[in-house]
Amino acid sequence: MDYCNQDFIPQKDYGNQQITIMYINDIHGDVVRIGKMLTAEKYFSKQNKKSTRLILAGGDLYLGKNKSRNNAVTKILNLTKLEYTAPGNHEFDGGSEYLSSNLKKAKFKVIGTNLVIPDGNKLKERLKDKKLVRSDVIIKNGTKFGLLGAAPSDKDIGALDNHNKISAMNIEDTIKAINNEAKKLEEAGINRIILLSHEGYGCKGDIKIAEETEGIDIIIGGHTHTVIDGINENGKLKNLVYSKRCEPVVITQAGSDNANVGYLDVLFDTKGRIIKDKIKNKIVSLDKYESSSKADRILKRAVGENEVITKVDIPFIPQEEKEERETENPSANILTEGMLRRGRTAGAEVALINAPSMKSSKVNNELTTYDVKYRMLPYNDNIIVISLTEKQFVDLLNMQAKTIINEGGSQMLHCAGMKYTISKKEARANKTCVKDICIKDKTGEYTRKIDEKNPSSTKRVICAINDYLPKESRLEPIFKGVELKKVKKVGREQEIFIEQIKINGGYKAVKDGRITVESI
Repeated sequence: MDYCNQDFIPQKDYGNQQITIMYINDIHGDVVRIGKMLTAEKYFSKQNKKSTRLILAGGDLYLGKNKSRNNAVTKILNLTKLEYTAPGNHEFDGGSEYLSSNLKKAKFKVIGTNLVIPDGNKLKERLKDKKLVRSDVIIKNGTKFGLLGAAPSDKDIGALDNHNKISAMNIEDTIKAINNEAKKLEEAGINRIILLSHEGYGCKGDIKIAEETEGIDIIIGGHTHTVIDGINENGKLKNLVYSKRCEPVVITQAGSDNANVGYLDVLFDTKGRIIKDKIKNKIVSLDKYESSSKADRILKRAVGENEVITKVDIPFIPQEEKEERETENPSANILTEGMLRRGRTAGAEVALINAPSMKSSKVNNELTTYDVKYRMLPYNDNIIVISLTEKQFVDLLNMQAKTIINEGGSQMLHCAGMKYTISKKEARANKTCVKDICIKDKTGEYTRKIDEKNPSSTKRVICAINDYLPKESRLEPIFKGVELKKVKKVGREQEIFIEQIKINGGYKAVKDGRITVESI
């Protein structure tokens, strides 16, 4: 039996009052499973050929600045017949000019209702050719649908623009902008409105938007990498909420990195309101799908062959992203040990890397070049050695550790050459939440303890870090005074990771207690 044939079956043929949607989000320029996603689209289109159907995205389709890779992703997304996406923060990894160039070849549109684009910004060109729009209307089987989109309010999406920086409105202004555009659509007789959102799931993101807007029926979400299966009116992952005028709004999200796609099937009444008991929302795992040979050929031409680096002795198979970003991570341990080994040539005592720098750390039967280059360490940042005072060091640990309480937003620091503890209780109270900070000596013994309550402003800690951290706008005050132009570079993340695996004699997922997280 072909079980893939069961994944996208509509509830029933209700005619043009019904819409079926295949949705994706946060694929992050994936090249490992994107071929499987293209295969899934063929099943979706076949099983819904009589339906009014759309293929939509909640943002973060791209990642980093690798042109060959991102161009290949664009080609494959074009083949999936993707029609619209929200602008995610990673769309701006190369700045506005880079994104503007990348979108020239896209057959889909980006919708940025809450984008603030100044004169002189290269994305103005995409507004002119309508590859980037504030809102849009699409007609399917004679029925009009309105589309809106939201970039993340919690990110500085213009950080890499040298001038004429793009930005996203704050959440309150975003809600006003969405309400204004939705009102215009309704005044034009369009009462089925879909929001593509990269604001993230939760009471500060999509739930807030749903409850404080009017006219929105469906939110195709992203950003927090949340997996929302089914329809839940209550509970931790509720995704059927009510708008300002008490009309139902469905919220979706399908995780990240092409692990899944989502399938949504809804029925509207004659006034354009969703009928509560006629909603189907399903998360479809891509594991069982074969990769499209057409996608594989595109990737091979763009980024080369996928080669096996090593078979895996002890796998790391996290059940959810929190296991990767909010606790000790065996894959990150390997990377930081390699960073410290290289960094010791310049006097490094410890190595630190922020959790999201390793985008996905799952390693099962084998580790390949695609895994390392395009899934795990796509940024391939330089590793530098810098000198921080104990106070700067503690402030850095603390500021990053506090993000552990943010939904999907942990920036905690993985480490080598040291150990420390994070208290979620203190983080919630906005107090110093790191403690028990101990650094190893050259013999591997923990001999230096740093007092987190009274760190020295003269004693130093020599750190191997990636060069992204000093560029993070939140952290600029901590790195003030550090002469970054004079730091020593000791290699890049990908080469160091692969080198350390070979030194270790293969990939072995091992935790040794270097990071403790207290939940109470």
